Amino acid sequence: MYRESGWLNTLYDANVKRPALTLRNILNVGLLISFLLISFLYIFESRLAYQFAFYSLIISPFLALFIVSIIVSITSIPSGIVRKLLIMRARIKIKKTNAIFIGVTGSFGKTSVKEYLYHILSTKYKVAKTDNNMNTDVGIAKCINNNLTKDTEIMIIEAGAYKAGEIKSAVGYIPFSAGILTGLGNQHLDLYGSREALIKEESSLLYSVLKTNQVYINSTVPNIESLLNDLPGCQKYGHADADISAKEVMVTPLGTTAKVEIGNLEFNLKTNLLGKHAILNLLPCIGLAHDLGMNFDEIFTAVNSISQIPGKLSLHKGAHGATFIHDGATSNVDGFLSAIDVLKIFPSENQIIITQGIIELGVEKSASYSKISHQLKDTKIKLFTTDQSFDKKNKSNQIITLNDVSSLIDLVLKKINKDSVVLIEGKFADTDLSRLLKQVNSGGES
Repeated sequence: MYRESGWLNTLYDANVKRPALTLRNILNVGLLISFLLISFLYIFESRLAYQFAFYSLIISPFLALFIVSIIVSITSIPSGIVRKLLIMRARIKIKKTNAIFIGVTGSFGKTSVKEYLYHILSTKYKVAKTDNNMNTDVGIAKCINNNLTKDTEIMIIEAGAYKAGEIKSAVGYIPFSAGILTGLGNQHLDLYGSREALIKEESSLLYSVLKTNQVYINSTVPNIESLLNDLPGCQKYGHADADISAKEVMVTPLGTTAKVEIGNLEFNLKTNLLGKHAILNLLPCIGLAHDLGMNFDEIFTAVNSISQIPGKLSLHKGAHGATFIHDGATSNVDGFLSAIDVLKIFPSENQIIITQGIIELGVEKSASYSKISHQLKDTKIKLFTTDQSFDKKNKSNQIITLNDVSSLIDLVLKKINKDSVVLIEGKFADTDLSRLLKQVNSGGES
């Protein structure tokens, strides 16, 4: 935040967001309030109370940052103990199960692939999975402890990371029999420090897969040839020359169709899901389901019954009868561009995108926003955003920048009617979404 917005905007930003309501955060707030009360009582007795109060207004953000950092460090000790106990319990549970484990990793698309695969395999097997976007070490351990049962045959694990070593820490004890590497974009690039570090970390799960040759890699992954050499027998999916590919993809407001090719076989695919990237995310699921013993009739029947995932280009009716395309679970450059393509197919003269921007793009933020701006060129789409970085790309007056989310939603509500189509791109608070959608579900993915 401070690299993109500057120290002053970061420390004095009035748009305060409440952290998740967890035991550790409650403890953090309790310690902070206790410290502030003690400080107030001490200062109140001082002859310099008024002077100190004046100066404290200026330094309070810096002082709060320092105090909270110390408190977070203190509470990390009991939090770390709880994490280790949860992971230890998950390790024990895994040793006692006969279930096979499937790992899904990548910069984006992980949750969609996991949910699609879960739906397909569940039509034939007893399947468990990690919940929502719980893809960190403690989240994965919790899901194993809660969801892995005696009769589970397959468990799907979504693994995410923000820095080197996190995936190994999160899933190093899990004996994967299959692995899927989804797209690798520039999301979280600023946290990794370099694209090379991002690729190395996000692909690390594949090397822990047992020798079953059940590894599936998105053909757009950078440096894919190196991975193919290290993992002989793995399958590419995506491009026309891949082992599993799709062609003649047609997207309509009612769903998507395509011809899927696996080896020398070709099949017609129909799904309620929207967008070309939905087909891309289905490809490794189809290949793996077949390798696990499902025939293609079973697979495509299951695919045809997959429902839209809330927050993953799901359709909703909302304020003033307008149609909303909710793509608010997460936001990345590729997903943003795909969502614009979906918006274009709707026959509406009033098409709007609302977004708070994409975080953690680092040095590639400017180039990424240029791609998005170019995608809007020669369309009637208007983009409303609170991200000031979009202003630099506003060459056609299609991008309207506002100071806060409330003002953004106020403007949207004035602009829309029953013939409008609005794309919600990226996360918004449920309280904000409730002003737009009849049913609020913000979705969730790292």
